[in-house]
Amino acid sequence: MPVLFLTLAALIFFILVVTALAIAQMAERRESRRLSLYIPGRPFCVICVAQAFEEDSAILWETQVPALQSICTGGSKGVTVDRVRRAYNESSKRYPELYDGTSFEHWLRFLADAELICIADEKISITPQGRQFLKYRIIPKPAVAA
Repeated sequence: MPVLFLTLAALIFFILVVTALAIAQMAERRESRRLSLYIPGRPFCVICVAQAFEEDSAILWETQVPALQSICTGGSKGVTVDRVRRAYNESSKRYPELYDGTSFEHWLRFLADAELICIADEKISITPQGRQFLKYRIIPKPAVAA
């Protein structure tokens, strides 16, 4: 009789352990699924396009204008990555404090995420939003009367 109780207790303990493992595996899958929704490598954008129209943050966007102008000259066909890389290198030399810690790829991805450029088949072209942005940034603003 004691052997029967011991066997029954072992069986109940075994079922509890298997159930606990199943619950842990389900929780791990759920957490793994939640983490897979996070896109690694996507840069954190400190500024957005809407801030380009604010005078306080306009200087941050002024650094993008030469590259966007270079991309715009390519028309609908776009320009090569090397040409844009040259524009990036020139801007990063002129404004090293703004480009510190930023790679060309992250900078390019930032412009694409801001929907100012399109990257396809080793060509980079400007979007309609990018053209609008250039029109706003390049056209001189009227002087405010005092």
